[in-house]
Amino acid sequence: MRLSSSTVPIVVLAATLVPATLGRSTAAPAGDLVLKNVIIHDGTGKRGFPGQVRIRGDRIVEVGKSLRTNAQDVVRDEHGLALAPGFIDMHSHADDLILQDLDAENVIRQGVTTVLVGQDGGSMYPLADFLSRLENARAAVNLASMAGHGTLRLHGMEPGNLLRASTPEELAKMKQLLELEMKAGAFGLSSGLEYDPGHFATTEELIELSKIAAASGGFYISHVRDEGNAVYDSFNEIIEIGKGGQLPVEITHIKLATPSVWHSTAKVKALFDEAQKRGVTLLADVYPYTYWESVARVILLDRDYANPEKVGKALADNGGPDRIRFTNYPPDASIVGKTLSEVAASWQMKPVDAYIRILQETMPPKEETGIMGESMIDDDVRWFIAQPQIAFCSDGGLHDLHPRGAGTFPRILGHYVREEKVLPLEAAIYKMTGLPAERLGLRDRGRVAAGFVADLVLFDPATVIDGSKVGDSQAPPKGIPAVMVSGAWVVEDGKVTGAHPGRVLRHSGKVG
Repeated sequence: MRLSSSTVPIVVLAATLVPATLGRSTAAPAGDLVLKNVIIHDGTGKRGFPGQVRIRGDRIVEVGKSLRTNAQDVVRDEHGLALAPGFIDMHSHADDLILQDLDAENVIRQGVTTVLVGQDGGSMYPLADFLSRLENARAAVNLASMAGHGTLRLHGMEPGNLLRASTPEELAKMKQLLELEMKAGAFGLSSGLEYDPGHFATTEELIELSKIAAASGGFYISHVRDEGNAVYDSFNEIIEIGKGGQLPVEITHIKLATPSVWHSTAKVKALFDEAQKRGVTLLADVYPYTYWESVARVILLDRDYANPEKVGKALADNGGPDRIRFTNYPPDASIVGKTLSEVAASWQMKPVDAYIRILQETMPPKEETGIMGESMIDDDVRWFIAQPQIAFCSDGGLHDLHPRGAGTFPRILGHYVREEKVLPLEAAIYKMTGLPAERLGLRDRGRVAAGFVADLVLFDPATVIDGSKVGDSQAPPKGIPAVMVSGAWVVEDGKVTGAHPGRVLRHSGKVG
């Protein structure tokens, strides 16, 4: 979970070739770059194989067991490291601070070369202007954006009166705005239905807007209305939107987030089967954590924020006061990092009363309170990670207190693949690369093959692991020594190079 106002980053220029034979030089060589002695995981789900890869400019031009080289070529021996396509994050908030942090360090260090932003119903507006500005900004990572449903409501409905169903006239205006955002390059429509103002939209409003996204070949991705007790009602709604809008739909950061729905993954499987029977392409993505980050108000879906009984039930459903931790509290930053139990004890209050006070002191239009809650179980997370049709996401920003922003992809490779053996390495890599590229219609990314853009990651399957954790959320991962975007090294020897070869990716075809 996370409320965002999205931005979209990145960048530019013909990529510059930057490798070196010994050490990591930033000078562009006269010949090609050849990576030898690598185990190639090509992004198709096939087992890795030993080989070599030739890169010219920003493209892969040759892949083989043993490539011929000449005196101009720069040849690098990678000593048996795994080589994979750059990872694609299907739900990112890197856009929030990308203009202030063009290196996007916590993103690229984990092997991510492309992020999909504009999530949870919030996107930059108008998208055309923002993407044009970003093309001049030069960042280290590629960026694609959705158009946010909440953003459309903000600009298409009566100002200050968004917490209701839209009128026919307002819906017509939102359709016009979405058409413009799709022409600007949006990959589809995102919604955040636990959040204001998206929470107040009818299913019919979402279907009608989805038809506009579908007309441009886009898809619909949703932070669904309820990820806990009523999660299956929410899942059924997204299938209804897919059926009515005639487009692929994706449950983003899919989870079973309250005790009443734990251990019900068989019902999730039946849901995917039902969607297929109804002719709906149902997709999903997941992050590898049992805890989430969002705003404090999100646990009370009926908005009855002053009701002690309901607040108490919501706290219990979301891990209890020992598992609710504050990530932002504008009136008093000293409670950031503390649990609700700790804060309540220091205030000499019951946890329910302390939470109600916190909500009352930070209601919109004031800056809101941020929390992390642990309310999922690892058995369910493991099941989601193993499913072949479920891609991966971080739901992370560039400087969040949740460790997912810096650790998602190495955590999957190290903990869930190597240590827990939840899925094979080649399957995980496909779900990080080829699968999301196919969903987004990125025909020249997500593969290690001739003609594809040289977005690549070198990693050691025996040592790769996340370093970020609660209390040290920006710690770098281990076992990912080098990352390349468009033929330029953005990470070398585990360190950020300062190169900014990332590009703005605009949707121009059919996704899903």
